[in-house]
This record gives sequence, C-alpha cells and structure tokens, in this order.
Amino acid sequence: MEGDGHFSVDRIFGVLSHDRRRLALQYFKQNGTPVAVDDLARRIARWEQTSAAVPSDVEVKQVRTALEKTHLPEFEAVGFVTYDSETELVSYDDVAIEGAMENAINVIGFLFAGSVAGA
Repeated sequence: MEGDGHFSVDRIFGVLSHDRRRLALQYFKQNGTPVAVDDLARRIARWEQTSAAVPSDVEVKQVRTALEKTHLPEFEAVGFVTYDSETELVSYDDVAIEGAMENAINVIGFLFAGSVAGA
C-alpha cells in the first residue's frame, strides 16, 4: 500500500489484468455481497463457456481452485474483497473498488489531458 493509503495505479491495473477477476467484479456488482465461492465459480465458468453448454463440474472446480489460490488473494491484497474460507463466502468492498477505479481514471485523465485534442 502506498503511503497515502492508496495502491499504485500499476498495482490496480495488475489486479484487473486477468479476465476472471474482472468477471468476479461484474458478478459482485450484479449480485451484491456476500456470495458463496461455489456460486461465483459456477457463474464465471458459465461466462467463460464459448457454447451454450453448461460448464462441467470439473470446469467449475478448476475455476474455484483458481479463485481460491490466485484471484481472491490478489483481491484481498488490495482490499477489494475478504474471503472467509470457513464459511466459503466472499464479500467485496465497493467503496475500496470505486476509490481505486477513481484513482486510476484520474491518473489516466492526467496522462492524456490535451493529447486527444491535439491528435
């Protein structure tokens, strides 16, 4: 965490760089919190399907494992979510997420201010 309590924009973009993490954020916004990690894994596996087929139990388990081992810890590291492994519930912090997004947007706006008009 940066000295002012914010994570660097690079860190935020790193967290958002994986499509499963972006899908998880979409799920949180649509369904509120807390959510069962199984429900989250099932929904992400469904969104990742290229066909109309329902994802297999193996596919859902693969997504769940990736969530538990990689994606949820990344989110927790920047304060976006908390994951209770005993209850298997994920809660997201919309204030932290929105603050990080606002910070990233401000930095991008500063970097590109004026450059679009001159293009």
